[in-house]
Amino acid sequence: MKNTLIAFTLLTVFACTATKELTTVEGAYDSVADIGLFLSTSDENVENQVIDRLKLHGVDSAQIKQLLRTTFSAPSNNAAGLQSNLKIKIKQKKYSYALYVPDLVLPDMPMIVIMHGMGGSGANTIQAWIERLGGKFVILCPTYPMGAWWSRNAENFVLQLIREIRAKYPIDPNRIFLSGLSNGAIGAYLMGMFYPDQFAGVVPIAGGITKRLMSFLVNLNNTPMYIIQGEFDPIFPISLSRRTYKILSDFKSPVIYREHKERGAAHGGHFLPESEVPALVEWLNKQKRNTSPKVIRITREENHMERFFWARVSKGLKLAALQIPGPEMEPLNIHDGKIATLFAIDRGNNRFTVRGKNVIEFEVYLSSDHVDFEKPVVVTFQTIQDKGNKLTPGEKFVAFNQKVKKDVGVLLRGFKGARDPNVFFDARITVSTQKAVEFAAIQ
Repeated sequence: MKNTLIAFTLLTVFACTATKELTTVEGAYDSVADIGLFLSTSDENVENQVIDRLKLHGVDSAQIKQLLRTTFSAPSNNAAGLQSNLKIKIKQKKYSYALYVPDLVLPDMPMIVIMHGMGGSGANTIQAWIERLGGKFVILCPTYPMGAWWSRNAENFVLQLIREIRAKYPIDPNRIFLSGLSNGAIGAYLMGMFYPDQFAGVVPIAGGITKRLMSFLVNLNNTPMYIIQGEFDPIFPISLSRRTYKILSDFKSPVIYREHKERGAAHGGHFLPESEVPALVEWLNKQKRNTSPKVIRITREENHMERFFWARVSKGLKLAALQIPGPEMEPLNIHDGKIATLFAIDRGNNRFTVRGKNVIEFEVYLSSDHVDFEKPVVVTFQTIQDKGNKLTPGEKFVAFNQKVKKDVGVLLRGFKGARDPNVFFDARITVSTQKAVEFAAIQ
């Protein structure tokens, strides 16, 4: 009896204390501060705690989106004009870059990122582009050793630098362009192919990619390309650009191909003729990123498995890793293997069709702008197999058919990675193709 009384007393005290604490938390809860904590921390446990608190206090996706568009997307006030020797620190290393911001800072300014060739720098690249673009673009010219823009270190540097500049200035995320000359053109091709949903257009100049890397050109099916190549370029054979153009044209990708016959004093046709600039500028002024295309084609290798518009290859079958090392020390992941391919269609009315090759698992990201969360979401899957030299579609079956709940964790983590106020996802579906096959057999 005595032990029972003690236990009851302790339980009562605990209950009262918990109630008091909950009331205090509820009365003082600051969702803005908590979201800010989520975005600033690198601790996954802290992230999960913030998500739990947001759910506990009933902060829904619509409220969070509004805060992310306003409070957490507002740029700070920074200097305009030309700044030739700026620094950014990434993983204990400092990198240089040059930046030009028009004197009249306006909302939703376009920005172009231009990568130099071997032996160049951002500082000696930017001045010519200020003149070419007439002071109407924010111009970002990073500097990387030897112009090795194909390396993972260089890739991370460029992507992080873009996010940093977007946080400081009112850049239109739907009008960010990626360009480069020579080695910089290689970087423009690769970053454009691996991150096509981040750019309104990609402009490789006097460059090219190898035959194997051309397998990833299909990723540019929704991202406009403007290729400029000299017929008499002694460094990059014209055949590479012609082949690239043919592949993009066969895919019906939005591509402009400009081939000039001019010869420069230093490197023959390996340069950007000023005669090509007016048409390029006119093209830049017309482009705007498509944030949610209805049809996407994805080709992935092991080093690049990020979300691609509204879908993602999350696991592939014996995938290759095609990293190209640069001059800096970096973790390498290079081995031969397969390439994963995903062909996804948003058919409207909560229905998606997905075809895959060498895909073990994929994800579909859902937005309330395109999906009715009161109704089931249906995903139909079909395998694609190699038979001889032909791609043959396999059996088609329903891989997913049920209602999906909104998830503030998916929303916040998606924003934290991209810091893009124009792209939000409320939920994510994960489909194992192996489980899907078993499901189809049961049906």
